Amino acid sequence: MAAASWLCSIILTLLLSLCAEATMGRKLISIPTKEQGENGHLLTPMNKVKDDDDDDNDDPSLYMYFSIDDLQTTKKLPIYFYKNSLRNLPPLLSKEKADSIPFSRKKLSFLLHYFSISKNSPQGKAMKETLGHCDAKTIEGEVKFCATSLESMLDLVKETLGHDTKLRVLTTRFQALSEKNVSYTLKNYTFEEAPKELVGVRMLGCHRMPYPYVVYYCHGHRGGSRVFEVSLVEADGVRQRVVGPAVCHMDTSTWDKDHVAFKVLKMEPGSAPVCHFFPIDNIVWVTM
Repeated sequence: MAAASWLCSIILTLLLSLCAEATMGRKLISIPTKEQGENGHLLTPMNKVKDDDDDDNDDPSLYMYFSIDDLQTTKKLPIYFYKNSLRNLPPLLSKEKADSIPFSRKKLSFLLHYFSISKNSPQGKAMKETLGHCDAKTIEGEVKFCATSLESMLDLVKETLGHDTKLRVLTTRFQALSEKNVSYTLKNYTFEEAPKELVGVRMLGCHRMPYPYVVYYCHGHRGGSRVFEVSLVEADGVRQRVVGPAVCHMDTSTWDKDHVAFKVLKMEPGSAPVCHFFPIDNIVWVTM
């Protein structure tokens, strides 16, 4: 009974974080072009930085990274917490339905036809990129998988972190006087209090990927990541509060040298930890 109650609690938390309808048609739900970069910036091995001629200031989603030294300071941090419109959220499938649809880059042509998507459209390119991330080999010290349903995510998380392990779900949440007062634009924030480190935990970060239905790319490292719970407030007044997880990857020596974090933080692979906050619809699993 306790196990069933725990499972229901986890599923309810995930459903609330997704805010998506569990229905499915063969028509692709709109995938905003911006969403591709939003999730990709938090992926380790594949994403590339822009050319030097590009204007990084045009991409607010870059403002998710910070230095580990920033955890000990009161300086202002520019942060952008992206939030999808509910109208753009894809449907959430049952495991039975998701398992009946191929999920592989080798099946891309079939999938594009299945969802009536043009290969060269933004949606088609997003599907190709997502399948590429999910099919890519892991880098040294990394564990990863892609989940196409809540049930499969729970199964794979338990398989990765331990079947007998108690788990906790962390998500980024906004707190304001009213929903009308919530603003998701790029703002300067400060830590309201010292970040709380979750010592001795293992974690998996799950990033929602652009796809016709809900897909999460989950990954973690066998060692060297530190997890924090943070409380942020606007630097020019406590009009809203953001609470949630932040992760510092302590060893980045095996990361792609073109990872966007190195350009944002002006550093080289392995020279210093890379820390980041999480977009609103991302999920962090930690052991209790």
